[in-house]
Amino acid sequence: MTPHKNIAILTLSVGSGHVRAAEVSREALLDGGGNVDVTMLDAMELGRPWFRRLYVDSYWWMLRRAPGLWRRLFERRQRNAHRSTAPNWVFRRGCAEVLRRLKRSAPHVVIATEIGAAEIVALARREGWFNCPVLAVLTDLHAERPWVQREIDVYAVASEEARAQLVGWGVSPHRVVLCGIPVDPAFSLPFDEGDLMQALGLDRHRPVVLVMGGGMGPVPLDQVVLSLEHCGLPLQVVAVCGHDRRQQGLLEALRGKIALDLRVYGWTDNIPELMAAADLLVTKPGGVTTAEALTAGLPMILTHPIPGPEERHAHWLEQAGVAACAQTLAQIPQLVHALLGQRGRLEAMARRAREIGRPDAAHAVAQVARALLDSGTLIDFLAPPPLRSGDSAYLM
Repeated sequence: MTPHKNIAILTLSVGSGHVRAAEVSREALLDGGGNVDVTMLDAMELGRPWFRRLYVDSYWWMLRRAPGLWRRLFERRQRNAHRSTAPNWVFRRGCAEVLRRLKRSAPHVVIATEIGAAEIVALARREGWFNCPVLAVLTDLHAERPWVQREIDVYAVASEEARAQLVGWGVSPHRVVLCGIPVDPAFSLPFDEGDLMQALGLDRHRPVVLVMGGGMGPVPLDQVVLSLEHCGLPLQVVAVCGHDRRQQGLLEALRGKIALDLRVYGWTDNIPELMAAADLLVTKPGGVTTAEALTAGLPMILTHPIPGPEERHAHWLEQAGVAACAQTLAQIPQLVHALLGQRGRLEAMARRAREIGRPDAAHAVAQVARALLDSGTLIDFLAPPPLRSGDSAYLM
């Protein structure tokens, strides 16, 4: 009987997207069958309280209270090509339990789905807590320099831009695989419109706008919903707050006080159904949320991007013809009115989204992980195949 092999997936729940990418990657690995055990570790949950305050809470504080400060720090980090998001001692001491669990699980492959998690994994391998291949899964369309760690064997990326960045920083092109951002394949499933709208309590003859904000801020969802009153259309608005209970309370207080049919969700697993029912998504341009929308074929209005990667996401998605960017709250109802009034444009955006969406991304990541699991020395997987005339030198 083939012995069980262990895969550890490490994330750091700075935002919900990293966790969702880890979860769907785990499901894809388990779907592949075989004697594979997959352990999920969250450095946010396992880290010491002071680590969470220093590394995570300070980040969200800057985004909510001092976004300009975060922008300056991010741009400085990019200009100076900083190789880490924090000193090694922060991860070593703040995430000691993560290191112990990695050692105890004796993994045969380790996967990291967040930049800080990748640094922790690299540190753990460097200092002997485990010794096996490492796969880094990027959940943004662009890379950052701290992803480049000597101990990471393979990178699964979402775009050629991210691939080029990593190669420019010295990563072998044969160690970078274009997989897409892992999302639940359910986002690509066809739903019966009548049954779906009935199950959600929505009127199929009136437009539906889905409003999301990442689950932890910094999008003022209540102000976004209030702005939609100025749209002048009989909208049905579905707002998803994730873990942001303050925003959920503010939105619940709006029900019955505004001239909109408003439904409010906290944390929910029904995002595939909500995206399938919606005509438009208003959201900040997080990597996983926008990847889910692409897979669902849902046009987007992008607002309140986090300085840095999400601004790049917004530009990329707008250039791809699947999203419109709102620079101010006042522009959101204008864009909603314009897009819902141009059904041809909206349908073209939906078609284009489906064309570039990657419903198979999680299984592509799982395939790479299983190749690492089975290859032992990695030589068979990483070595480029012999080139023929006209072939690309890229692995994928």
